[in-house]
Amino acid sequence: MKRPAICLFVWVALVGWAAPSYAKKGGGKAAAPAADDSAVADESANKTTDTGAADDKTAGDTGKADAAGAAPAPSESLEGDETQPGKVEEDLGGPKAARPTSTGSWSDIVVVPRKAFLKSGRFEFEPMAGITVNDNLIRHYVFGLDLNYFLSDVLWIGLEGQYYIHQLTNQEELVGSEYNRAPTLNKYLYGGSLNLGYAPIYGKFALFNRSILSWEIWISGGVGVTLTQVIPRDPANDNLAFKNTDLTPNVGIGSRFFLLNWLTVNFALRDYITPDHFEPLPDGNLAMPAITTSAQAKDRSQSQWVQNLVFSVGVGFYLPTKFQYKTPR
Repeated sequence: MKRPAICLFVWVALVGWAAPSYAKKGGGKAAAPAADDSAVADESANKTTDTGAADDKTAGDTGKADAAGAAPAPSESLEGDETQPGKVEEDLGGPKAARPTSTGSWSDIVVVPRKAFLKSGRFEFEPMAGITVNDNLIRHYVFGLDLNYFLSDVLWIGLEGQYYIHQLTNQEELVGSEYNRAPTLNKYLYGGSLNLGYAPIYGKFALFNRSILSWEIWISGGVGVTLTQVIPRDPANDNLAFKNTDLTPNVGIGSRFFLLNWLTVNFALRDYITPDHFEPLPDGNLAMPAITTSAQAKDRSQSQWVQNLVFSVGVGFYLPTKFQYKTPR
């Protein structure tokens, strides 16, 4: 009897322990659907109400869209205006919404910038200094002044004046000591000319990647006079020295760099071509009378074409100091 009693006690204990677990698993879920039936019914009613409101809202929005479609949009009213950059973008297939709504026109688009410096109708006042570069026996330092009037932006007419200071080089002394001969030389005193200039090339470049510097290359030609004086081979014959006034054509090439609206830096290389007269050579013919005056020395002088090549640097000042553009961009 003990064994059946013990087995019954164990079975009752296991059933008592498993019953709460079974109630939690199965019994709790079975009761939930019955409790949620009313909530499901309320939710279905709310959905029906919301659907009706949404239909009303959709109908109202559709009416508003129809009313708005009756009046054209402000952006569409500009489609017939060909001055609008946005119209071109639309014609090229661009997005219509990307068109600008500003009142800009083609005149506001600058493709090629204007020249930074205009010279037409202005005067140029240019002090300059230079040096001769093609004579190794005598050197001349040149100080001058240019006064130019610009007929157009590339064409001008001007007056030029020079003052010369001469200096004998070491080569002149070496020639005398080595060959026992004194070279025949003339010194330049003054000069002046009437010139016509033309600037065929204009450009600009970046200066240290910070600013734009405009420049031009010009050529010129003119005619004038040059006053020269003979340097006697024998210093004791200074009374026989004579002066020449020579007709002097010239040609030149140079460049301008534009710094301000009224200021330029100029470089030039000019060739002054002079038919000069030099001291006559000693004549071994005893029948010829001796030269005693400068006039006699000039009558017997020898003529020779001389090229006087001068490199100069000048600073140009422009009047009036300002200029105006007369043509549109």
